[in-house]
Amino acid sequence: MNSNNPIVSNVIKNYTYSQNAFISKTITIPLVQEYGASYRVLVKPGDIVQEGEKIAVSEGVSVFPTYIHSSLPGVVTDIISCSLKNGKKAFAVKIKFGGSFKFLGKKISEQQEDLLSPAAITESLLDKGVINTFDISKAQSMGLQIKKMKSCGCIAVRMFDEDPYRITDSLVAKFNLEKIVKASKLLAKALNAGGVVLAIDQKMQNKAELKKYESDNLKFLEMNIKRYPCGTPREMVSAFSRSALKKNVNYMLSKHDLFTDSSSMLEVYNAVLLNTPAISRNIHFSGNCLYSSCMLNVKIGTPIKDVISQLGGFVKTPSLIIINGELGGASTQNLELPITKDIKSVKFVSSRKETDEQVYSCINCGNCRYICPVKISPDILYNSVLNVSQLSETLQTSATICNSCGLCSTVCPARLPLTQTIAVLKETILNKKIGQDK
Repeated sequence: MNSNNPIVSNVIKNYTYSQNAFISKTITIPLVQEYGASYRVLVKPGDIVQEGEKIAVSEGVSVFPTYIHSSLPGVVTDIISCSLKNGKKAFAVKIKFGGSFKFLGKKISEQQEDLLSPAAITESLLDKGVINTFDISKAQSMGLQIKKMKSCGCIAVRMFDEDPYRITDSLVAKFNLEKIVKASKLLAKALNAGGVVLAIDQKMQNKAELKKYESDNLKFLEMNIKRYPCGTPREMVSAFSRSALKKNVNYMLSKHDLFTDSSSMLEVYNAVLLNTPAISRNIHFSGNCLYSSCMLNVKIGTPIKDVISQLGGFVKTPSLIIINGELGGASTQNLELPITKDIKSVKFVSSRKETDEQVYSCINCGNCRYICPVKISPDILYNSVLNVSQLSETLQTSATICNSCGLCSTVCPARLPLTQTIAVLKETILNKKIGQDK
């Protein structure tokens, strides 16, 4: 599928810097920050917390704990229930801002990379609560990923956004290239990986600058991102196999390696080299309701509504807020929604012509099969779930290779929730297989 990717149209040229968001008077930090993890709160109302102080610890997922930190200094006022971007509810720690900062505005010196052991790097990722947002729908602890990996031949870093309606990772890569390179080398050290591949848009204007960062164990992989999907492990491995890199390096890239993105690498840099917890996110704000788009570093727990004044207010009343891109993201109307670690972009969209949102029966048009990049049959999988029918081993296998690109749902004239249904089916099949292997 060809896409009108804003990166291809050189929109990122218009951005020359990012800036810190305004500080909110009150923040709400959900006790759910990554996929499948639950947290136990470590503070109570009335407690005074410092910026970066641990306020929750993971439980029930792994023997290796990871943490959520207070993004501001202040006083814990309450433990409340709040809404998340997927519409679900979660407990959250509400903090009233007050006191001095430990990290914001401070000059922090880098630790010496050579003195950091693989174990120390991994421990820092766990301790600082760094998550991997490569698959934004299932963001997970970077430290736990490393702990679970038995081997890794290569670290693959996507320097652009997999959703053509989002430019966050591209901007993070543009503004923080040197930091991302350093972080990539640290991850390779932690996993004893043979090398690092940084996947870039082949139309990048600063290719000459990239040369100074290349080495025998770190290479840039040029990809054509005008065609969607382009940022999945499958597409990245395929691009590597077709490129000249395959013959010029002594390591390979496979689907079993560690895949991550530029946003995650910046968090790795901050955590390991600057000893700073994951307490803020670089987020791109856009939409026809704003005077102009903007890249902001926002504190975790900040309500979306508190960022609006910094953006100049609304020129139109938004009817929809799109989180993390129009193809693979989620939508909400809740301006109170707090910023979490798994948010990369926020788009404010005004009311448009009414559209038919009714879900109809499958008309067997075959569009979903034709558009599917991995050549599965979304309609058959959907109907099997709808009719609670037993899946053959072949169909079960096909469900597990879905890359969640969302194209089947996009082209379906009946508006069937194909992508979402297959995602649930895929998770059920994989969990069943894990249970059988134990």
